[in-house]
Amino acid sequence: MVFSPRSDFGTQPNLLARLRSEKLASGSPVLDMSASNPTALGLLHDPAALASAFSSAANIRYDPEPRGLDLAREAVAEATGADPQSLYLCASTSEAYGWLFKLLCEPGETVLVPSPGYPLFDHLAGLEGVCALGYPQEYSHPGGWEIDLDSLARLLDSPGAGRIKAIVLINPNNPTGAYVQAQERETLLRLCERHDLAIVVDEVFFDFPLEPRKGRASFLGEARVPCFVLDGLSKRLCLPQAKLGWIAASGPAAAMAEAFLRLDIIADAYLSAGSPVMNALPMLFGLEKSMKARVRARMEGAMAVYRGILEYPGSPHRLLRCEGGWTALVESPRFAGEEELALQLLDQEGVFAHPGYFFDVKREPHFAFSLILDMASAREGARRYGALFDRLTLS
Repeated sequence: MVFSPRSDFGTQPNLLARLRSEKLASGSPVLDMSASNPTALGLLHDPAALASAFSSAANIRYDPEPRGLDLAREAVAEATGADPQSLYLCASTSEAYGWLFKLLCEPGETVLVPSPGYPLFDHLAGLEGVCALGYPQEYSHPGGWEIDLDSLARLLDSPGAGRIKAIVLINPNNPTGAYVQAQERETLLRLCERHDLAIVVDEVFFDFPLEPRKGRASFLGEARVPCFVLDGLSKRLCLPQAKLGWIAASGPAAAMAEAFLRLDIIADAYLSAGSPVMNALPMLFGLEKSMKARVRARMEGAMAVYRGILEYPGSPHRLLRCEGGWTALVESPRFAGEEELALQLLDQEGVFAHPGYFFDVKREPHFAFSLILDMASAREGARRYGALFDRLTLS
């Protein structure tokens, strides 16, 4: 076999994916409650504004700079509050994870990732030869999700913990929507100081609050431990096609001096941020405020629709508290396992939704609904979802 085991993630689609493909191939409509591509959901910028932003005469030149063009880093700094000297521009936050796993880990070493969490981590870490090990989060209603800090501490004190190099945080988490709380932050920093760990913080959904508790705060500029904050245009401006993300690095001076030297080499090896998007950044950030307002209106509207349809008096369903981000989790009765319920939902109602096991949600059944669907799709999807459970209740 000539292929590396690190690229073997299994090639066979699961039953749910196969059924979806069959329905689409037969021409049957599928209402996708997992849809999160803003450009496919009507969250579009004015074409003339984008054309103007990308029309810079500077695009005819190539001036490679490992950290990204000065003009672009200054634009990101002005929009985010980051130190421009701390910024590394890349093609996406996924690429940023790859760079940081190269920086922090030897093959076979471990990063801790949130559970529930987005399954992409297994792929991103695995492609670097790194192990992604989940640390638990627990839910209590209506308070919300919290990191199980005791379990996390036990993980760090366990045999073999010396191979753990970093803790990954999603602020707010996807799909739970939980921001890192002040008391969690303090404990996490103390654990990282004690065990000589870095923190990698994905904040792509940070500016999309929905039901936040008090005290949410960015990790930008955190100085107690090596800290790497990720963000990008994909969510911030609903421009996934622009392909630009960034890392804002901070921490103790001596550690960061070494980190910058190493990141400069990694970034120089790829030079993946394109000149057109970097030159467009000053104008693109001028579109940010209006787009965020549209997205937040979608989020609030979709959540109100889901609650209005699924949380009637005596309802067997509940929407879990979502502090921020683009996903709502629905908890429903366990008439069957999640996969079976997902298959019935797709087969009988023509609705595709990610079941909770996709994100490693332990208690069944949960389903993830997009918060950026248009209101008609959100309403129809929730209605059909409720209809399935109504029939199961009567059967």
